[in-house]
Parts: sequence; structure tokens; C-alpha cells
Amino acid sequence: MLARASAFLAVLTAAASTAAAPTGGMVRYDHPVYHNGKLVLWHGGWRGGAGRRSFARAAPATAPEAAAPKPAAAAAAPAAEAALSEGAASAAALKPFAILADPGDQVASRMAREFVEVLDQQGAQGRAIVGSTAPTGVAKVMHGDMADFAIVTLDSLAVSVKYQPDWPKRTPLVATLSPEIIEVVASKDVKSVNDLAGKSVSFGDPDGTTGISAKLLFTRLGVNVNPTYEPLTDGLTALADGKRDAVVVLGGKEAHALDEVGDGRRFHIVALPWSAALEQVYAPARVSASDRPNLVSANDSVETVAEPMALIALDAPAGSPRADALGQVARAFFDKYESILTAAHDEHWRDVNLAAGAAVGNADWPRLAAAQGWIDEHKPSASASLEAFRATAKATEASGGPKAEDSDRLYDSLTRWRSLMQ
Repeated sequence: MLARASAFLAVLTAAASTAAAPTGGMVRYDHPVYHNGKLVLWHGGWRGGAGRRSFARAAPATAPEAAAPKPAAAAAAPAAEAALSEGAASAAALKPFAILADPGDQVASRMAREFVEVLDQQGAQGRAIVGSTAPTGVAKVMHGDMADFAIVTLDSLAVSVKYQPDWPKRTPLVATLSPEIIEVVASKDVKSVNDLAGKSVSFGDPDGTTGISAKLLFTRLGVNVNPTYEPLTDGLTALADGKRDAVVVLGGKEAHALDEVGDGRRFHIVALPWSAALEQVYAPARVSASDRPNLVSANDSVETVAEPMALIALDAPAGSPRADALGQVARAFFDKYESILTAAHDEHWRDVNLAAGAAVGNADWPRLAAAQGWIDEHKPSASASLEAFRATAKATEASGGPKAEDSDRLYDSLTRWRSLMQ
């Protein structure tokens, strides 16, 4: 058995050190790079480097004129001007747009502003607006044609589908965003979330995203509370005055109102232990003392959950002129996505996998056709080393070796080990 394992490791090591050169001008990293827990071997084609297809069309070729030869610099100038003119035309062709974010969600509001910022650098005319992204709020915005995109919670989409089955077709997915942490702030007398049964809990604005998420969260936890609806600052004031037993906060990383809560260690973040009732919707998360020094004990952390988010296009059914117009905006944003992955922008962008889909209930959320097209065009070539390892894992499964479904995990572990040894 030891000899078989050693032989298998040798095959794996050899596979990890080789990879076929991909097409499209992609370049192999000279060091191990991981994104969202996945090993990335090549760059240049996924987020706009070498090999990326240009969003602007190439200028049509013209027949050369019979004239004396021009200096190289002079000959290149018309071509450069033509390329700049074509790029300007592409930017001008982008539809002016607005993106909606809930005012109670500070993370979503910031990401909406940065979405506009990236496209503004390409000459697109956009603006970020605030308003309810609960189902009723989004419906009002669509009816009044006040926004083209929105950052919403997947819970909101699920509620929308319950009452409007055609909602996925009208609001196609652009990208699945990083989940946002849900925090339940309560007095130290509340030892567990079950202690809030029958108590007064602030759910945020009456038509806000937090209200929808909080209601569904407590329903899934099986804890019946008495909800109140009010702005976050009012809820925190009522909590401090003893008029509320807890306050639910969504996307509160940028909410400085929480910085003042917890003087004298009167309050804390209530743990939300992971359970089967939560796994189909939420992602597990933790809040550490470094995140909330006034609400979490030093050198400690609290288990909680995170709410999946999504960027969607509004009133853009497949094949419609509006879907085409918003699709061009989405593609322009994807083309410049690399520029938003900096420390100057919200860190949630760095946890986004543009190719990840979204499911509401038992059905996948359809993606905006142009966004899906961009993703298909920019998929990295398959790693030959990983494919070789998968084949080896499958071949050795029958003889007691690793199972084929474990190949990705084992390959990732090996490459991480190799990077530490170099």
C-alpha cells in the first residue's frame, strides 16, 4: 500500500509541475496563485490581460494610397487615432444607467458607487441611487424605470419568485457577489438566539433589505420574535434604552453606528450556530474581536451567518432591446473588473467569482446573456496537470487509491505544499 501511495504521489508531483500552454495568449504564473480557494495557473484571459478579446470592434481596413513612404511614427498615428475613436464610440454607445442599493446596507451602497466609478472611467454615464431593494421596492423602481441594475439579497429574489414566478426572467443575474455578514446585537442577558423568543427585535426599515432577511432568518431558525421596523440608529438607541432586546444588522461592516455600541460591555453579538436549516441559503461566518472590539471579547470570535448577494439587471428579459443595452454595460464592467480589485475599493469585490451562478429555491437564476457570453469567452484553459491528476485518481480508485471526486482537493493541497517548500 505504501509503495502504491508513493507511486501515486510521484505521478501527482509530475502532473503538478507540467501544464499544456493554453490558447488565447494566456501566460502562466511563475508562482502559486490562489483565488477563492482555487489554484490559478494562467492569467491574461480571465480578467482582461493578454489574450482578452477587445470590447471595441476593430476599425475596417482601407486600401493604401499611392504616396511616398512615411516615417514609422507618422504612419502609426492614424491607426492610433482610429483605435481611440473606436474606443470613444464604444463608450458613447453604452446606455446611461443607474444602479440601486439599499440605504441600510452600507456595503452594497459602497459597491454600487464603485460600480459607477469603474464605468465612468470608460466614459459611461452612470449614477448610484439608494432605495428599497426588497421585492416591493424593486418592483416600484422597475415600474418607474428609475434604475437599470440593483444589488440585492438572494432572499429577496426568493420572496419575489414566490409571488411573481416570472421574476427571474425579468431580473437576470449579472454576477453573484460576496455574502454579507448578519449580526444580531443584544444585551449580555441574551445567551443564545433562542432566548429572543417572544422578545422585541429591531429588523431595520419597514421596507428595507434587512427586514426581509431578518424575518426569513428567524423563521428558518424557528424562533418567533416580536419584530419592530425602524432605521438602524433608532433601533440601537432603543436597545441602549432597554426598549429593544436585540437589533439585526446586515452589511454593517461600514456601519459606524455600531462602533458606539457596547460601552461597559453591556452588549454582545449573539452566536448563530450553523445548522441544516441554514446551509441551503446562507454561508457560515465569524465576527472576531478585531472586527467588533466593543462587542466581542478579546481574542475571541462569534459564529454567525452571511447572506448571499447578487448584482442583477432590472426589467431585462432575454432577447429584449433593454437586455442588449444593459448587457453592453455589464460587459464593459467585466472588461475593467481587474481595476476594482485594489485596497482602495470594497474588499468584497476580491471575493467575487464572476463565473459563479446563483440558485433560488431549486432553480438556477438565469444570467444576462451578454454577461454569460463574456464569461464563456474568458474561461481559462483547463490545466493539463490537473486533468492528468484526475485521470490518475480515477484509474487508481479501483486499487485503493484516492477517489476521483477527491482529486481537486488533493491537487490543491499538493500545490500549496510545494509552494511552501520552494
